[in-house]
Amino acid sequence: MSSGYQRILINLHILALLFCVIFEFQPKEPESLVELLVNQCEYDTQHLCPECFASPTVNCGHLVNFVTNDPSNPWNQLTCRYNPHGVSYGLLGSGQKVVIKKLNKNRAVEALRDAVCDEFGITHPNCKFKSDENTLKVLQRKVLEQELEGCIICPFKDEKALNRLLNQFKSTELLKLILLKVNVQPLLLELFDGDGFPVPKVIFQAGFQLFESFDGDALVNFYDSSLNTRLRIAKELIQASFLFTEGVNGFRFYLTDINPDNIAVQKQPSGSFQVSFIDLDNVIILDSQSKRLDSRSKARHIHSRIPCDGCFAYVQEDLCSYQHSDINQFAICQLLYE
Repeated sequence: MSSGYQRILINLHILALLFCVIFEFQPKEPESLVELLVNQCEYDTQHLCPECFASPTVNCGHLVNFVTNDPSNPWNQLTCRYNPHGVSYGLLGSGQKVVIKKLNKNRAVEALRDAVCDEFGITHPNCKFKSDENTLKVLQRKVLEQELEGCIICPFKDEKALNRLLNQFKSTELLKLILLKVNVQPLLLELFDGDGFPVPKVIFQAGFQLFESFDGDALVNFYDSSLNTRLRIAKELIQASFLFTEGVNGFRFYLTDINPDNIAVQKQPSGSFQVSFIDLDNVIILDSQSKRLDSRSKARHIHSRIPCDGCFAYVQEDLCSYQHSDINQFAICQLLYE
């Protein structure tokens, strides 16, 4: 046996021992994905932010009968626990496939809670979310100050625009502000429901876990389809860009992270194709009715390509200064072109 082959065997043996040690000293894990979801729901609603979920209808134990493991994905439990995107899959009792999204990625909710407590001089061990006026004011300020990623409210630091937006949703004020800061998708799906927007349907929300419809495979899987199929999908995407721009109740939605992984495509029994924008976390929400915008009837922002290697670049100040922008159409056309 050669020395090189021996070294390979030794390295494999060491690696196997390392995995044995790691799993030996891991704390006992729940036996199934469902137990993981129930435990996380109980933590979110009973410990992390009880005042976010004031309604007694949040029954985490209901998940046991509501969703089961997806046998087509044997790695689902590891995906649920370790996937940085916080996405896993399950099945309803009817057999319908669902997407399970962890909204509190990288403990963002805990980090926000601690930041709020820091402003009040409260130590982290004693830190809790409260729905009192002072806490809500701090959260509102933090939402309005958000300028780099996530959900950005425009015009910048417009309290009237924020309050008008908050009035569109049904959740507790505390939860609405936290979601605007951490992950706005549940709020947007609620707002878009029933208006024909190409987005997933909300099935259930358990704490900071969102259960939504599985709307097909990623767009990238259709790149090698026939020309006719690609043209049909392109038509749906372009129509969607106008829907988001037109918006709801005077709010326009500029999607700032349009890419092939964030769009799902599903062929319908009729032969048509349905697209779905499955990741709405990065978005600029513009109150087009704000008096702070340029009110001239023809004042609109026309986007042009900004050189950016491997990314989609834009100037937020431009988007937030006009009542209308064509950036959604530009982003979709750039996606189709590339």
